[in-house]
Amino acid sequence: MTTVLEPERHQTPATKHRRPAFDKKSLPARYSGQMLYFLGAALIAGAVVHYPINPPLYAIICVVGAFVFLLGTIVNEFVLADERPVLSQAVSLVAFSLLLSFGVGMVGGGIQHFEQFPERSAWMTPLGLLMSYVAFVAKDSKGRWRHLVTPFAAGVVALAVLAWLGMTALAGTISSDGQSHDHGSTTQTPAEPDQAPAEQGPPAEAPTKPAKDGHTSHSH
Repeated sequence: MTTVLEPERHQTPATKHRRPAFDKKSLPARYSGQMLYFLGAALIAGAVVHYPINPPLYAIICVVGAFVFLLGTIVNEFVLADERPVLSQAVSLVAFSLLLSFGVGMVGGGIQHFEQFPERSAWMTPLGLLMSYVAFVAKDSKGRWRHLVTPFAAGVVALAVLAWLGMTALAGTISSDGQSHDHGSTTQTPAEPDQAPAEQGPPAEAPTKPAKDGHTSHSH
């Protein structure tokens, strides 16, 4: 008599619920990284232009903007990147990213607030343009220092010079409060220039003084 052995049953262990892997290429991830970039640059742009108005306040805003931009650099270049840079590359990346943020902020702030701060924006905009290009060449993985002596680099320099000349010329026609002024006008304007001066009538006759005896004095 033969016995039929039942096949051995292997019970598979219950699989644990795993969280979905973080997708570096997902839309929320890419949006977060780019948002940190642009927000940091925007804060720096406003701070570097408005700094003379309230130095303590805009110095804090500038520091916050730089921190946000650096955070965006870490997210984009370290978290979302396929390959993480080595330590030496990481230090250079962070330093030139910070320089790039200030360059972009100076260009954007100088253009947006040229009417309010013409003299300051006239030199800040071209300087920020040159700074941003040098920082981007040093920051980019495919950038090389030889890119600073290319025809495109010469075009960037020419654009910066033209921006400086043009904005300086326009700044001479705009007052510090953002209003244009005529070359023939005086430095001090009357409070009400549209109103003509009021015509003065003849002086009123002084009343005759009574004499000590109560009678009005008169000439004979």
